[in-house]
Amino acid sequence: MPAKLSFRYLISVSVLLLFIIVGRSTAIAQSETFQLDNGLEVILQEQHGSPMVASMLFVKSGAKYESKYENGITHFLEHLLFDGTTSLTRLELDNSISDLGGYINAFTRKEMTAYLVLLPSQYIDYGMTVQADMLFNSIIPADELEKERKVVIEEINRDADSPGSAADAFFVEKAYAGTDYARPVLGFKAFIENIPRESIIDYWKKSYVPSKMTLLVIGDFQSDSMKTMVKSVFGQFSDSSVGLPAGSAAPAEHNALGNSTTALTGQTIYDTVANVPSTYINFSYAAPKVSDTDYLAIDLLSMYLGMDDISPLMKDLKGGAEPLATEASVSLATYEEFSRLEISVITPDAGNKDEIISLIQSHISGIKNHTADPDAIAGIITSTRCQDIYMSEKLHYLGFMIAPMMMTAGWDYIQAYPDEIAKVDWDQCRQAASNWFTEPVFVATVVSPVDSGQTGFIPQTMTAEEVTGHFDSVTFSGYDPATRAQIVYPSTEQVSFDLRDEAQYHREELANGLTVFVKSRPGNKIFAMNVLGKNRTVNEPPGKEGITDFVNRMVERGTVTRSGRELTRDLAAIGANTTLYDNPWIPYDDRYTSRRFSFLKFETIDDYAEKGFYLFSEMLLNPSFDSIEIENVRQSMIGVAMRNSGKASDVAKALFYKTMLGDSAYGRTVMGNARSIGMISKADLVEHHSKFYSSENMILTIVTARPVAEIMNWIDRSYGRLTSTGFQSAVASAPVLPITTINVHEEMDKEQISIYVGGPLVGVEETEKSSLSVAMSILSTRLYQTLREKQGLAYSVGAGHQFDRHFGWYYCRIGTSFENYQQAIDGINLQIEKLTFDGPTEAEISKARNKIWGRLMSAKLSSINQAYYLGLDEFLGYSKDRDDEFLAELASVDINSIRRACSKYVRTGGQIVASAGKKQ
Repeated sequence: MPAKLSFRYLISVSVLLLFIIVGRSTAIAQSETFQLDNGLEVILQEQHGSPMVASMLFVKSGAKYESKYENGITHFLEHLLFDGTTSLTRLELDNSISDLGGYINAFTRKEMTAYLVLLPSQYIDYGMTVQADMLFNSIIPADELEKERKVVIEEINRDADSPGSAADAFFVEKAYAGTDYARPVLGFKAFIENIPRESIIDYWKKSYVPSKMTLLVIGDFQSDSMKTMVKSVFGQFSDSSVGLPAGSAAPAEHNALGNSTTALTGQTIYDTVANVPSTYINFSYAAPKVSDTDYLAIDLLSMYLGMDDISPLMKDLKGGAEPLATEASVSLATYEEFSRLEISVITPDAGNKDEIISLIQSHISGIKNHTADPDAIAGIITSTRCQDIYMSEKLHYLGFMIAPMMMTAGWDYIQAYPDEIAKVDWDQCRQAASNWFTEPVFVATVVSPVDSGQTGFIPQTMTAEEVTGHFDSVTFSGYDPATRAQIVYPSTEQVSFDLRDEAQYHREELANGLTVFVKSRPGNKIFAMNVLGKNRTVNEPPGKEGITDFVNRMVERGTVTRSGRELTRDLAAIGANTTLYDNPWIPYDDRYTSRRFSFLKFETIDDYAEKGFYLFSEMLLNPSFDSIEIENVRQSMIGVAMRNSGKASDVAKALFYKTMLGDSAYGRTVMGNARSIGMISKADLVEHHSKFYSSENMILTIVTARPVAEIMNWIDRSYGRLTSTGFQSAVASAPVLPITTINVHEEMDKEQISIYVGGPLVGVEETEKSSLSVAMSILSTRLYQTLREKQGLAYSVGAGHQFDRHFGWYYCRIGTSFENYQQAIDGINLQIEKLTFDGPTEAEISKARNKIWGRLMSAKLSSINQAYYLGLDEFLGYSKDRDDEFLAELASVDINSIRRACSKYVRTGGQIVASAGKKQ
């Protein structure tokens, strides 16, 4: 079942150095490029680190290529291509990949649409056949169209409800006025509601032809056999066989807004108010296109300017005890026709805007005179090379990362990027800055919160009359699915999973209570380290919610021997990545954030293993807790908390946990709130760090190519010297089961209402957990199929569960229009009752087993996640053989065990229904 995500490419969104680098650089092995006779460009790259293959097909079709009366059609079409082909129904498409332990997805951006399949290598021929069938043989069924309209409209509503949506829309409208990049990817409600099916089909036939596509295949295969496979699957289609017939009336080319190369002129600042929680300031400076000789120098400059504690711009914006901004970022937005240096700032005080604007202008115009820290520049170059290795383990993220540059600069550029950026020096950056920013050309926007009674900025839209009036005069070409080539699907054997684990495992509990787990695997290119702190919210003092998150953020702000600047420099020098807390700008990266534990992730390449180990250990064990840095972090956390308080999904989730768990530790918010964050003192942080990250309360896990004995020697010399504190971690108590349904709601002025339905799982036996895991997977699929795919109530809907060591909870979630509130809850409860009383089918159980296992194995592709899951399994009381044990447990699940588990623990008569958003 694909989660058909469509990420808007918001130009002003904050981008980490990691994502800037990865977007331009991903390859470590030699690749082979060729073109099929039909014009399809193919890129093959072997990577044999795991038994998986990713097939990513990029289509030169996006908002950039739409006309006024096509705006939103590309993204809408992406949804519709999952609704059935001449060979497979929608249900078969949804299930076919997950049944084989794989992952299928798609996303639309301004300049392209991408389709991704990740599968065990023995099934990739089937996955590519599914891709070809969807892209060339879809039937775009009329009976699915109305449902899909509703789904996309709910997606538009969801995006409109995000805290900075109005600021993003205002910035794009002004900064990209007159270009084809001004169009929103999702389009407008009136267009989605009224576009005829025939127009969608004509656009599909115009855009989805082999000559406008690029196929990238990366993973565990042999190039000769893969080349034969690609030719067999994709070579049977041609532009003439799938495109518009000769002489037909194709939709207008993309010229409604002028053209894509409209240049910026002058220096313009637009100031407005809107429904936003903070003040958003965005700059878009004209910058060299990718083929320009100054491009790489400006690229390196942008990465330098975005480095916290290093960049003079970042220090002035975010430094000090009372920073001007809580968030700031710099990125280089690269398009085919031009580039833009983008600077994005969020401040909680609108009174800071003039000073911030002046600072940005001063730094950009004066950067040509700045002398950069040579170690910082060297660190950027090193990080570029290291990211290649990190991403080689994360095939399922690769498509998202490289997509923009694939269509803008091409694969050869991506391949050459690490070597080319390494040739750039700071003198070249200064010269390029002199060329472009001495008299810079830019557009800037300022969007502040609207006062009561004011009319704020409202994003542009279309009317139904405009849309229908246009299409009344359009002639369409028609479509007969029977004319399409019938694709032949390869047979698939019984699903099997190749764990390919030749590692040595070592578990040890040190005398001071620290639990250590080391996985040594010869040939591993990455040194990965994870530290898990047990019982997170349970050990936070009352009224100091969020203190663990506060401590984690302080870990990167300096140690007793290194300042924050020195720490940033030294991490970059070894190309290290750290994940210490949720980044609010990266979608879905909070999936690992938990009330049950905290985690700190660190990775570097194995060449820097020893240096990285001691550097990260210093960060963890000896943070400085500098008073100025504490206040700086506090302001940033309060800003995040305030923005999250405006998100209906976050508010509903917090209400759900608070109502279900009451005043117990797990009922507290993980991130804290403005009040609790404001109450935390330096002494509180020092004390909490000494207890929560004491030897007794930590689990240290490492994945590496180094021998176990070498790693244990490092650990003994650092962590082994820690003195036992005698700290005894608190343990969460099980909640009281609700006797009747409890309804809670918080009214918010939003387009959607976010709903959580669920309850505690108390007294679950270990043997019942796998049955409940399968049950929740089946329930999630049923909710997706009924509430989204049949009724079109939501873009995002599903079910899940979590287990602590002594109890757990389950939840169903949906975001929908307020008029669908009762229908959504009734639909959730109907599926719960059907699963409990009727039970699942054998086919559903088999599919759920494969999906659960496939997703777990996909999550464990990377060394850093292997380290994370080793720590989690240890925390939950499982052995190193947990994967084998879990696989056996899944095999034992049957219809009766699911019915028994659901009837005992999943009750519609005693649940929590929490919601936030517009209900009246």
